[in-house]
This record gives sequence, structure tokens and C-alpha cells, in this order.
Amino acid sequence: MKDELLEIDVRLLVLRYGRQKVLGALSRLIEQTPAELDQQLRALGLKKPADRKKAPNPPLVDVAASECRDHPEILEPLRALAVAFENRSFLPNLRNVQRFLDRSGAPPRKFKSRAIAGPVVIRALSKLPKDELTSLASRDATGGESEYSLLSRAIMGEASDDAGNRG
Repeated sequence: MKDELLEIDVRLLVLRYGRQKVLGALSRLIEQTPAELDQQLRALGLKKPADRKKAPNPPLVDVAASECRDHPEILEPLRALAVAFENRSFLPNLRNVQRFLDRSGAPPRKFKSRAIAGPVVIRALSKLPKDELTSLASRDATGGESEYSLLSRAIMGEASDDAGNRG
């Protein structure tokens, strides 16, 4: 209990005065240099909060390239769709993204933003046939159908073709 209270007090000091000032004052009290004290803290596993930053999402063009290693023929349409996704001209709303992923057979998952969902969208797109990707990528921006409706039709068309072949 005492250690918890001490830790809270130290955190408050760091918040109030900043890490460097607290380290400086503490190092003077225990007669060590701030660098030595900082080294001891790191050895104990007490790192700066800045060291715990989350890695940024990779660019979608890079995700597309990695997904196309075994299928280089789909690289260009997939790359074009990745750029369009980042520019919000393809699946512009998170709602559209979620619907596409739900219908494409991706594992159910709720996303907080389009940026987080982007790599999952690219992976789902990489599973579509080349002609569908090319059609989506080359679609005229002034066309009447949205990318979402084209994708829905492509996915549903595959499902109905499969069902027709079973009968």
C-alpha cells in the first residue's frame, strides 16, 4: 500500500514539474548524476511514456504490395484501390467499410476508424479476382454506381454463382 502511494506521489511530481526536473532533484538528493539515475530507472523497466508509443499503421500501398507477392498481376488495381481508399474516394465512410468487410467474409470486428480498417480492406480486396479488382480500380468517378454497390454486386454475384452451381 505504501509503495502504491509513493508511486502516485512521484507520478504527481512528474506531472507537475516534468521528468527532467524530478530526475535532477532526485539525483542531487542521492548524489548521482541524472544520467546514472536515468540508466538505473531504465534497468528497472521504468521507461518514459514516449517510449511506449504505438507503431503507426503502414501505408496501404505497402500493404497492397505485400499482399501481391504471390499474385503480381493484381498489384496495379489493388494499389489504385489503396490510394483511392486513402483519398476517401473508395469506401468513403466507416459504415461502408464495415459493410464491405462483413459481406466479404472477413472475421467480424468493429473498427474505430477507416485508417485502422484500411489494411483489412486491402487484404479482403486481394482475395477478389483480377477482373473485379480491375473493374473497381478503373471505374469512372462520375459513374452512377458507388464502389460499395459494385463490390456488393461482385461479392453477391460470386455467392449466387456458387449457389447456382450446387443445384
